[in-house]
Amino acid sequence: MKESATGKIMEKMRCLAKIYYDVGEEGLRKDANKFFDSMDTKRDGKISLYEYLGFMALNHNGPLRQPQWFHKLDKEKKRSLSREDVRTLYYMINSGRPFCIGCGEFVATVYFTCVKCFNVSRTLISVCLECYEANRIHHQHNQFLDNFALLEFKRTGSPLPALKAPARNPQDSHAEYPENTKELRRIAKAYLRSTSEDSEERKKIEKFVDSVDRLGFQNFMKKKAYREILGQKLELNCRDTNNFFKLLAKDPKKGLDKSDVKTFYYIVRSGRPFCGGDCGRFITGTFFTCVECFVADQKKCFYLCRECFKKGKFGTKHKLILDNYALLHALAVANQVKKKNTPSNDAIGQINSAKNILVPFFHGVNTTLSTAAAIASFLTAIGCVIM
Repeated sequence: MKESATGKIMEKMRCLAKIYYDVGEEGLRKDANKFFDSMDTKRDGKISLYEYLGFMALNHNGPLRQPQWFHKLDKEKKRSLSREDVRTLYYMINSGRPFCIGCGEFVATVYFTCVKCFNVSRTLISVCLECYEANRIHHQHNQFLDNFALLEFKRTGSPLPALKAPARNPQDSHAEYPENTKELRRIAKAYLRSTSEDSEERKKIEKFVDSVDRLGFQNFMKKKAYREILGQKLELNCRDTNNFFKLLAKDPKKGLDKSDVKTFYYIVRSGRPFCGGDCGRFITGTFFTCVECFVADQKKCFYLCRECFKKGKFGTKHKLILDNYALLHALAVANQVKKKNTPSNDAIGQINSAKNILVPFFHGVNTTLSTAAAIASFLTAIGCVIM
């Protein structure tokens, strides 16, 4: 990975880790500090390479144990890690961000994960967007779905479309895509290609495209015509259809072309949300959601963009907040709790023995044994409701 790309990835991880640390309650900050203290064996307020490697060898099984990650985490290039650096590591581990099985790189943005393995293993088998597009997938299964779409299918409990690994198409050009939606359009194209052999999915896409063309975008949104195609419980909480239209159209003056509408279809199908905070904008990347709303209501869910979450203005009703990456990771853990079919006390033990993977990211919850028990029970409920 190029140094410039690595720098951008690490800055993104630092930003998200800081938001969680700043917005979270005191219990969260204490837990993050304990993580640092357990690594700081010299008690000098900084982490040496020796301390990092020793701690990671004992407590983490994955590529982050390699020395190169120490240097990537070292923001100030002082050959030691600060508390901020270690908080970033803490977030990277606990949010379940994967390493691509194609190129081996850390995936900070969208990834495609094996649906079959997701349902039976806590370790996600995942590939980055570039490897998925080029079909560099060295795995026994070929049913992959991007992490946004998979999370939505788990939320609604709707059956997955028939999936297949995409045909190799490394010649795809994305030069014509607007920069602010380039990744989203690439993901949409990959999704449509992977579901191309599902006749029912093709019919839905064709009906969706025809409906938008016949009604026009504004009327389509006003009449909520998407419900006739994708389900009556579906609700797009779009407050500004004009801005959404401009984002969808490669050239707003010419209107939506067929590829724009297909991107729109993917957005709806994969549950890409609009911010429920002050801005109300469509969220093109990482979003934060209320876990209780996610489980309880298939029609309406509370979502926040990064900036609105950072402000902390989401009221007392929404207490359990996770970003979409950490939430999908939570569902993978819940799969294991459910699969083992263990009593609740054993489920608590599983969560605790996994170094409380989920506890630190529950807004407003102190990381005690009793709250770990509550969260373990909550995750078991998620497994029962969603799977």
